[in-house]
Amino acid sequence: MLKATFAIACLALLLALVALQRPTLLEAYADQPPPKDDWKAVRNYPPLVFNSTATLDCKISATGLGRQIMKTVSGQGFDFDAIMLPIKEGWVKLKKPGMNYQFTSYPSNAIPATLKGIGEGMITEFQAEVEVDVRRYDQPGGPGTEISFNSSDIVNDAAYVEFTGVFVRQKDKKEFPFRVLFGSVPDGQGRVTPADSKPNSRMMAKAVAIGTLTRPATVVTALYEREDDVAVLKP
Repeated sequence: MLKATFAIACLALLLALVALQRPTLLEAYADQPPPKDDWKAVRNYPPLVFNSTATLDCKISATGLGRQIMKTVSGQGFDFDAIMLPIKEGWVKLKKPGMNYQFTSYPSNAIPATLKGIGEGMITEFQAEVEVDVRRYDQPGGPGTEISFNSSDIVNDAAYVEFTGVFVRQKDKKEFPFRVLFGSVPDGQGRVTPADSKPNSRMMAKAVAIGTLTRPATVVTALYEREDDVAVLKP
C-alpha cells in the first residue's frame, strides 16, 4: 500500500514539473524560425511561359538505349540530344479503325541543353510522357508487326507529348523547374512495333518524327525561376 502511494505521489510530482516547464518549452519553440520551404521560394512569382515551334525525333525501344532530339525552330524553347533508357511502361492498343500508343521514358543521365533566352546548362531531372491517338494506320506485315502512320493520321489534339524536369543554368547554377508540352503536329511520321498480335500489347519499339523545319510543331514551355533580389516596396 505504501509503495503504491509513493508511486502515485512521484507521478503527481512529475506531472507538476512538466506543467511548469510547458510554457517555457512553447516559448522556446516559438522563437525558432519556420522551416525553410525551398519550393515556396521558387513559386513565389508566376511562371515564365514561352511559345515556340520545334521538331522532335525520338527512337526508343524496350531492348536497348534510344535517342531523343529536340530542336527549337522559332521562339524560346529547348535544344537537347538525350540518350534514353529502354522503355519499361509502353503500350500499343489497337482499335477499329485506329490505334493508341502510350509510354513513359527517362534519359540515361543528365542532359546538356540550351534554353533560348535563359542560357546553356544541364537538365538534371527529366520524364517524358507520351500518348497518341491515331485514326488510321498501315500494318502491311499483319498483326504483331510494325505499324506506320503520318501526321494526317493523328487525331486532332490527341498527340500528348509532355516533358517535365529541372534545368540548371550553367553560369549561376540557378534551377528552373519546367514543363514542355507539344501542341499541334502539322507534319511528321511514326512507326510503332507491338510485342505480339494481341489488341493490347506492350510496346517494343517506337520511331517518331514530330514536325519538320518547314512545318514545325507548336510548343509551350512553362518554368519557375527563383527570384532572390526582388525589392519589397513600402506602401
